[in-house]
Amino acid sequence: MSTPKKARQRSLLQFLALLVAVVVIILAAVLAQNWWNNRLGPAPQDITVTARVGDTSIEVSPYLVCEPGLECPEGEVPNLPVDPDDTLLLEIPEAIHDHDWQLLMIYDDPAANDQQLHGPYDTEQVEIPGSVDPLTEGDPRPRLMVVEISSAQIGLDADGEETPYATVWSLSTMAD
Repeated sequence: MSTPKKARQRSLLQFLALLVAVVVIILAAVLAQNWWNNRLGPAPQDITVTARVGDTSIEVSPYLVCEPGLECPEGEVPNLPVDPDDTLLLEIPEAIHDHDWQLLMIYDDPAANDQQLHGPYDTEQVEIPGSVDPLTEGDPRPRLMVVEISSAQIGLDADGEETPYATVWSLSTMAD
């Protein structure tokens, strides 16, 4: 049978071991949360938007990616035809919709052009009609020609430092 002194000593050791275990768990949780919050997302040039019309879909890569104030080389603009009665569905990835972004819709009648500003987590997808009602009755319905999404992204510069990038995804919707 153990003495009361040995029993107290064993209880104290168990308490200290439990205290150390709790401190280690809390420290690991704080470090994991800090890593999660500070991890770098995908490179701006690797972020794609999915565009869909009916059963046809394409991945749209950025048309422009550059640091603000620098000359920006233009990329290719993919084409996904959208008929006047069709609806274009854009699926916006979290790397874009987790902060402010904007959508520009350009029609064959400049008076019908439209711009939408979106805040963080406003929407993950956008439906855009292939044509809109004319501003003047009797005029033809303006047809969608180009859609652009603009967003500031964080990427790495040539020195490996985090830097902002102006990023634009562009999609032509006219038939070839």
